[in-house]
Amino acid sequence: MDIYWLNKKADLHLQRGSGIRRKINAMLTGMAHRLRTAWVPGFPRHLILDVFSSCGLHCPICPQGRREIPRKPSVLDPDLFRTILDSFGPYLYTLTLTNWGEPLRYPHLVELVEYARKWSVYIGFSTNLQTFPREKIDRLLETDIDEIGCSIDGATEQTYSKYRVGGSFSDAIDRMTYLVHKRNELGKRTPRIRWQVLLNRYTEKEIELIIDTGRSIGVDSIVFVPIYVDIAGLFMRTPRERFDRDRDWLPLDSGMSWYDYETGLLKQIPVICDKLWDTMVIHPDGAVSPCCGVIDPAHDFGRITPGRLNGLRLFNNASYRTARRMIRLRRSINPELVCSHCVTHGILIY
Repeated sequence: MDIYWLNKKADLHLQRGSGIRRKINAMLTGMAHRLRTAWVPGFPRHLILDVFSSCGLHCPICPQGRREIPRKPSVLDPDLFRTILDSFGPYLYTLTLTNWGEPLRYPHLVELVEYARKWSVYIGFSTNLQTFPREKIDRLLETDIDEIGCSIDGATEQTYSKYRVGGSFSDAIDRMTYLVHKRNELGKRTPRIRWQVLLNRYTEKEIELIIDTGRSIGVDSIVFVPIYVDIAGLFMRTPRERFDRDRDWLPLDSGMSWYDYETGLLKQIPVICDKLWDTMVIHPDGAVSPCCGVIDPAHDFGRITPGRLNGLRLFNNASYRTARRMIRLRRSINPELVCSHCVTHGILIY
């Protein structure tokens, strides 16, 4: 069993395979990133595609749980999915089928995974395991999906219920156990089952118990994830205001946090946002965002509808090009563009 601490190992991007087009595209986007060009002569290598907009829980510092996401509830149209993958699929290394919603609530999940298998892309998603349609799960395990992340914050009901408000710890553990055992029963190596744990003031006390429990269940890895504060205020409030709003949730051990507890700033503020050069975020209604932290539709960079899609043109529209220029110049040249906030206060999210 592998154990990852994302404050020490921040990049878990995986790849399944590589073809000539994918290799050439990665070289082109990588070069554009290094040179920080406004125009990227390639497609994004990583796609975050939310398939279902709600999750059913009320986690206290998540913008979904706080009901602070101003987007209308939406469900991904399968035709829209095919449009997106037909354009981006040949170039992708990773496809993540969740952002702020719960993918197991999406009725067409299995069909989408099967369609995406036309390309050699690493497919995964995260789930709170509170929705668990057994027939769909069994079918999903028989597909060639690569990874399922199980979001269970704690090793006891008491700790789990502090954050996963409205969820059942026993259901989540039993269902994660089922995923491992059913996959093994099928004689498959995938999907890899990853236990994801948000490091907060309560889970920091159960780290050893979490590791022991993960080993007994047989999960492939445990990822301890430091929490981000006040995602809803990411582009509205200063870093200090955001930190003060949620600081009571941070671990007492500052070594388990992204933040400097004296300043309220990230300990290591990146000088460049790589998301603008290699990642695209698409919401269930087809809205396109520059990163997963953009929750307000007023800050979107475009919208995709079913039909033909020129992915290269979309990835280099006026909003993307202006945002990249701002990051390169480290000054705001369009205050109305959401990325101007990161230029002003420092890159806020990896």
